[in-house]
Amino acid sequence: MNLHPKSRFGFFTTVLSMIVALSACDKLQQTVDSAKEPVNTGEPAEVDQPLGHVVEFNDFTLRANVSRASVLNDAMAQKYDIAVRPDLAVLNLVILKNNAKPAEATVQAQVSAKHENLLGHTEDITMKPIETDGYISYVGTLDTSSQRVFQLIISAVPEGTEQPLQMTFDVQLDW
Repeated sequence: MNLHPKSRFGFFTTVLSMIVALSACDKLQQTVDSAKEPVNTGEPAEVDQPLGHVVEFNDFTLRANVSRASVLNDAMAQKYDIAVRPDLAVLNLVILKNNAKPAEATVQAQVSAKHENLLGHTEDITMKPIETDGYISYVGTLDTSSQRVFQLIISAVPEGTEQPLQMTFDVQLDW
């Protein structure tokens, strides 16, 4: 896909704004249980990756972040149909094709996500694709009104493949 330089700039500006907005909350502290290994064949990447939780596979990389919905500006929240509530968290997932040109880096996938609480109750997270200028990410929300510790289990099957990519990580929300 060849995008006009202004289109690329607009997309990257939008993605950067979303990443900054989703990771800007200074009170959000996420902790990853380092004793838990990611499910499947992925290996954890370095801890200081930009979107928080990263698992690298041979051909793909999954990057996920959880932040408060209340850090989203009104225009972004409305555009992506996300309620701005203090008891709502946003899960943002990006699937990257390794060794791809930046204009083709994100890929479409069948994505499923769920979270498990400390009592072992599991709840599905509805993930919505967000596409801008051919780039895609997936967003879902978690109700944090009755719990602050979640184990997130994410599975993605990139378009054109059959092998699910899975990542599991714990998040403790301190807000």
